Amino acid sequence: RAVNAAKRAERKQQLREKKRHEELQRLEKERQAEIRSYKSLMVSEKMSSNKQIATTSKSLQKLEEDFM
Repeated sequence: RAVNAAKRAERKQQLREKKRHEELQRLEKERQAEIRSYKSLMVSEKMSSNKQIATTSKSLQKLEEDFM
């Protein structure tokens, strides 16, 4: 009986470790997919239109210098 209980406990531990490992892999895969996507870059608050740029007093050359 003690041997059986020990084996069951060991199997449970292995199953927990396997599930944890799979969850970590899933999270890493999601993180990599998000890095490859442009979601964080293509935010409308960070974008400006040509009309908005034209209304500012900066010249195109100054904007390009700021960009670099």
